[in-house]
Amino acid sequence: MVDSTVRGPGANYEVQRHGAEDRPTKMRSRLPPNAKARSTEFDLQRIMKTLNLLEASGWYWGSLAGGKAKALLRPKQDGTFLVRDSENSAHLFSLSVKTPRGPTSVRIQYTEDGKFRLDSDKKSDTPEFDCVVKLVNYYMTETIAGRDKHFWLEPSGRREVPVKLCRPLKGQVPALQHLCRTAIHRHTSDGEAHKLPLPAPLKRFLLDYPYKV
Repeated sequence: MVDSTVRGPGANYEVQRHGAEDRPTKMRSRLPPNAKARSTEFDLQRIMKTLNLLEASGWYWGSLAGGKAKALLRPKQDGTFLVRDSENSAHLFSLSVKTPRGPTSVRIQYTEDGKFRLDSDKKSDTPEFDCVVKLVNYYMTETIAGRDKHFWLEPSGRREVPVKLCRPLKGQVPALQHLCRTAIHRHTSDGEAHKLPLPAPLKRFLLDYPYKV
């Protein structure tokens, strides 16, 4: 059964990032105007935490333009993806991915409930997450399991190409400690990493980024 249809495909070469000093202003200007009553600080903390995790991942490309993302992904294998800043001032991030019909991008919405989800024509059926890395990790897990529940909504109205995230396109080499951390997560069952016989500081570092990607 199709859970949701994700708006897609249409059809730096260097990693470009905003300076840390202008992030709070940028983030505040893009918060949903109809957000449920809560402190703006809640949203800023959630978004900054997501941004820190994205920057640790190695596959966040900052302010890379959509056209350049498309050029980078065109020669890659289907399912190759990256996350970048959205060029739409109403959104924070975009997911760019190589599909069988070519590269495409989909906006990552930040909802009034303070969650992230892919832009979809069926909002109620689209999974929501408190972190963009968790969102990507979910779709990668679905891909590995062979569950085709989410499909790209093409300009023609067709819904034939499933959303598949297979491998990230890294714009920089992550720290060795981070690579070790993700390798451990890939070789342990979900939710089991905290049981490993490790010193407390190492365990905290491991659990600060509890994702396989």
